[in-house]
Amino acid sequence: MESDFDRPLAVHQVRRGWESLERESEYWVPQADIIGRIPANLRGTLLRNGPGVNEVYGKKLKHPIDGDGMVCAVTFVDGRAHFRSKFVSSFHRRQEAQAERMLYNGQMGTTATGTASQSLQLAMSLLAGKKPQVKFRNPSNTSVFYWGGKVLTTYETHLPHCLDPYTLETLGLDDLGGTLRLGTMAAHYRMDMKKKRLICLSLRVRLNGAAQVALYEFDQHWHCCDKVQHTIDGLNYIHDFVLLPNFYLVHMTPFVKLSMSSVLSWAAGFSSPGEEMRYYPDLPSKFVLIPRPGHSDPSAAVLMIETEPFHIFHYGTAYEDKHYAIHFTAVCLDTNFNMKFDSEVTLSNTSVSPGQLFNFRIDMRKKLCSRERADQASVEFPTVHPFRHGLSTSSYNYLMASDRPGHNLPYRDVVKFDHRGSRRQVYRSHGVIGEPVFAPRFGYSSFSKGDDDDGYVLVQLYNPELHRTEFIVLDAQHVDQGPCARILLKHHIPYGFHGSFTPDVFVSTPLRPKL
Repeated sequence: MESDFDRPLAVHQVRRGWESLERESEYWVPQADIIGRIPANLRGTLLRNGPGVNEVYGKKLKHPIDGDGMVCAVTFVDGRAHFRSKFVSSFHRRQEAQAERMLYNGQMGTTATGTASQSLQLAMSLLAGKKPQVKFRNPSNTSVFYWGGKVLTTYETHLPHCLDPYTLETLGLDDLGGTLRLGTMAAHYRMDMKKKRLICLSLRVRLNGAAQVALYEFDQHWHCCDKVQHTIDGLNYIHDFVLLPNFYLVHMTPFVKLSMSSVLSWAAGFSSPGEEMRYYPDLPSKFVLIPRPGHSDPSAAVLMIETEPFHIFHYGTAYEDKHYAIHFTAVCLDTNFNMKFDSEVTLSNTSVSPGQLFNFRIDMRKKLCSRERADQASVEFPTVHPFRHGLSTSSYNYLMASDRPGHNLPYRDVVKFDHRGSRRQVYRSHGVIGEPVFAPRFGYSSFSKGDDDDGYVLVQLYNPELHRTEFIVLDAQHVDQGPCARILLKHHIPYGFHGSFTPDVFVSTPLRPKL
């Protein structure tokens, strides 16, 4: 007899997980809608970001990445769960609400006015001797995190938005006190809890190929303690990076090419940056190691190490050993990868080019890189202990996966992978899951207290048959034993992108009912 976990899911129902949800909500989830028990020592807030809409005033989006960000906050306190959702009130969202129509193009191919109109505008600009202007919407939908009294939402080609952690009201764009002079912040960040710092990255690409990359280290009061900035030819895209005691590591991808012809094509509406993301054999594939302030060798310079052609969006665990080698895990996409909205389910062509987990080793002395396939599942969105980035004490990766041979999508399973090679664990869900987020049991003290997997894995899950969302709580040490608790909502939440967990709580606990 086929179990609920193994039943096939109908694609037309899975697609509905991207449907718009214009309603913003705030409520305590009734205890009757919680299956199992929320652990008493799970205290803090799960923050998630993703597109809240799949159309703008009747204009269907070509790809979910063009959709306006909706932030969800699930607060766990005293065995209760509080839910709140709110759209990021970006400039373009407010302008389009006033006009009641789409005004701004998306970077994934959604056009506001159509190619004919945009081509005419481009021709008029060129005839007037003006440079082509390419302006895209900033949906601020990719990631969300809390640090130093602020909630920030990101979209890597623009500045972040600052939100009130208590209400999720949008306070406006934030250049972090004028620090983000390149005008961007990458989707991902890292925390160094030994130094009590947040590390962010900015990238500004130029047509001449000389990209500027900057990394900033902020204390808990948003004072920029350290900054490094370099001009590096060919570094056209960065989504994520690795933090190590002595280095920052990024990948120079051969999948993003910037030229005048591409800019003209974007300006005319014939193409977009996302649609042109594919393998270019003439571009290099390299790891770029940037010395971190306080490096053990003050004379260390930027180091580039060639590797095979692939694309990396996301990294997992990482550490430096005593033999001048760097070890890390990453999800690699092969040379067939592109950003096609596969079956209107996954963000890229997962059925053709699934994410594959690899273990990497870089020999710093020999300047050589090697890699080995680490897991056979189709995976993406690896997450790790948020307070142990780059440390040898961190070894566990939690992956959004399809651990079902012959099925690269949709993602239905959570795979727990230990880069040291201990037993692999899998939670096979009854729906479609998003990125797993690790919640350490000892809060901020977990930097040095408890095991690396001493905590919980929080997962957003969509039930296609019911068109409803729930949040799953897994014991991180026993992922394969299934949920400690299932928090059932009476509505769906569109599939999300990235999330984070903070031990901080921004709501008051309600009085318990007497009956």
